[in-house]
Amino acid sequence: MMEAARMHRILAMAALSCAAFAAAPVANATTGPPDVEASFKSQRHFRISVGDRQGVLECTPGRVVPGQVDACLALEHVGGNPARLSRRGDVSCTADYQPVDVQAWGVWDGARYRYSHRFPNACELAVSTGPVFRV
Repeated sequence: MMEAARMHRILAMAALSCAAFAAAPVANATTGPPDVEASFKSQRHFRISVGDRQGVLECTPGRVVPGQVDACLALEHVGGNPARLSRRGDVSCTADYQPVDVQAWGVWDGARYRYSHRFPNACELAVSTGPVFRV
């Protein structure tokens, strides 16, 4: 008799577990999948490289790293396109040739960007791109 009661409890627990498991997909189906396209269109981030240094610039609203606010604002001003960053006219650099290669690739509001440029020196990089390539 005791064995029958124990078996009954085990079967009841198994039935409840199966019922809970079977109900889970139904609940998820009613909420629908996340809107992947909308999520992609709100992304704002770049991988940055300056010479042999690399970093990530995260400008997605709600995820901005405090030390990257100025870089994000500079990109905001040009619609996220690093190629549209403009040189400051009030700063002069020497003519020293110590080339600095930079790259940026990423996404800004759903648009993909890839930027690559060789600046003649670090001063020209700084006055041409502002805080964006400070890694």
